[in-house]
Amino acid sequence: MTRKQKTSDTLANDSLTAIILEIPLNLAKAIWGFLVKISKNRSGFIGFLGLVAYFILTFILPSFIPFDDEANLDEITGPPGSRIQLAVHVDNADVYQSLEDLEGRVVGVVTQTGGPSFIAPYEDTLTVEEFRWSSRRTGPGIQAALTALANQEIDAMLIFSKSVDEVITNQEDPDLKALFDANIVISNPTLGPRHWLGSDTQGRDIGSHIVHGGRILILTAVLGGVISTGIALVFGSLGALLGGTVDNVLTALTNLILAIPRFPLLVVLAGLISFNNTLFLGVLIGVLGWPALMRAIRAQVLSLRERDFVEAAQSLGLGMPHIMFREILPNMISFVIINFIFSITFAMYEQIGLVVLGLAPISDYTWGVMLYFGRTRGTLFNSDGASMALSPVMAIALFQVCLVLFARALEELFDPRLRSGLV
Repeated sequence: MTRKQKTSDTLANDSLTAIILEIPLNLAKAIWGFLVKISKNRSGFIGFLGLVAYFILTFILPSFIPFDDEANLDEITGPPGSRIQLAVHVDNADVYQSLEDLEGRVVGVVTQTGGPSFIAPYEDTLTVEEFRWSSRRTGPGIQAALTALANQEIDAMLIFSKSVDEVITNQEDPDLKALFDANIVISNPTLGPRHWLGSDTQGRDIGSHIVHGGRILILTAVLGGVISTGIALVFGSLGALLGGTVDNVLTALTNLILAIPRFPLLVVLAGLISFNNTLFLGVLIGVLGWPALMRAIRAQVLSLRERDFVEAAQSLGLGMPHIMFREILPNMISFVIINFIFSITFAMYEQIGLVVLGLAPISDYTWGVMLYFGRTRGTLFNSDGASMALSPVMAIALFQVCLVLFARALEELFDPRLRSGLV
């Protein structure tokens, strides 16, 4: 190899390396430029930050926050802040304030609650006495355990704050109330994790369900939006560019589907089709959701194909793919992106509607499934359990608000007629 060839190869390698290094730099510049522009629209920037927060909530936090799937009967419909506490005899209030202080002592727990699982890591250092949730001989397990604690038959007891309110503070039996008030104190009111959003009808932490319930719901809505937007883009472009019989057939098909009420049709099809995976529901929603957008895209392409740059491309003999992807699509990409965002909104609402009606799979625990269980289990009529229905409603509503704000900001960003609002 001559020196000239080596020099040429070296320059080529340096040029390739420079191009590779420039890719992340250019990407970072593009992202920064987008953030600068979107930040000029306050509401749109809030929507963008909200979507980022939802991404962290639904796609990152589930790796760190476990899904609470264990029924804890004494946490059922617990109010916000409900948590496990340590009850001891009044004589030992200053001595036993943690499970470490109770090494070698007897601690009572009630079966079928969160107590046994919470105390499991300490079973080698403690003597655990279990009380049945309900017993004909001793009555309710919590009441029996508290009676044993008051009589110093055990040294401590794990009990949830809701149970403290119901069994100790608001005890209706005067004899038991006198016994508990005189002998039992809560030495550690913050022993277990706090349920910030309360618990559901099985005593499971609603906060963990909100964290884990958004991923499948959002992915299904995005899948439906991608499919409906893709079909609308292809059919609308082909109809407008090819014209003639193709345009007539596609337009007639679109009008026919538009004439059928969309959600009732979706309900009928969801009832006839068995879904093994929630994501398949996104496919069905997408297949039915394209007609309205197809007509809008067809109108956009009909307008753009009369422009001078399209006529110039046609006169040069450039093929249909070039005209579509290099000339027309870049000029309506903003319109497509904005409508894609709105299609996600509609797909999410339709998905939730089917789930609440019981026509969609409930195997994947989503915000929609939380609403379904909240309705079927009567939490809508229980003030203590209202969080089970209100939490997913708020999560869904805020996500939709963030989407709409972001879409409106993109519309102003791309449309020169509205861009004055960003100046």
